[in-house]
Amino acid sequence: MLEKLRKYFDTQLEIREKLLDLSRKTVRVSAKAIFAIHRGENLRAEELLREARDNLRQIDELIEGEPVLASSGLVRSAQQEYSEAVLVQTLILERRIPEPEEVKVPYEPYLLALADSAGELRRYILDSMRKDEIERAREMFELMNDIFEFLMEFDYPDAIIPGIKHKQDVVRGLVERTRGELTLVLKQKDLSGS
Repeated sequence: MLEKLRKYFDTQLEIREKLLDLSRKTVRVSAKAIFAIHRGENLRAEELLREARDNLRQIDELIEGEPVLASSGLVRSAQQEYSEAVLVQTLILERRIPEPEEVKVPYEPYLLALADSAGELRRYILDSMRKDEIERAREMFELMNDIFEFLMEFDYPDAIIPGIKHKQDVVRGLVERTRGELTLVLKQKDLSGS
């Protein structure tokens, strides 16, 4: 019995170590993909997203038949970061919110990533305003507001969607600040007659 139990836990430890490595790699390349998207390096972003997708596929293979590990923070954080990168790419390039099935991740990390993508949209909006691309900024703000309204439909406790209440509050603040800044820029343009 001792050997059987030790073998089981040794295997769990080995899987966990592999998951940790793959999760870190996925988070890292997903963040790099978001930076590439902001810089307009779409081919580089797609290359990084392919790498992240491959890491997630390996994660899925590792956790098959391992329900405890499948719901671990390591797996969820990799799924969430990848989701955020795909969401940001689709929001910016296609001006739409992709569905979870399109992103190919579970609902929880998708929803939390959608909330995080609002911060990346804010960054994009501010960059657009600096470049005097006001119409683009306005379009992206509408998407950001759509995300906020969508997120507010999820009135669930943290036991069901961990962290959702905090993320909703953060997105509310981002939307309010961005609305104020965009309104100010639009009023200044009206006053200057451009």
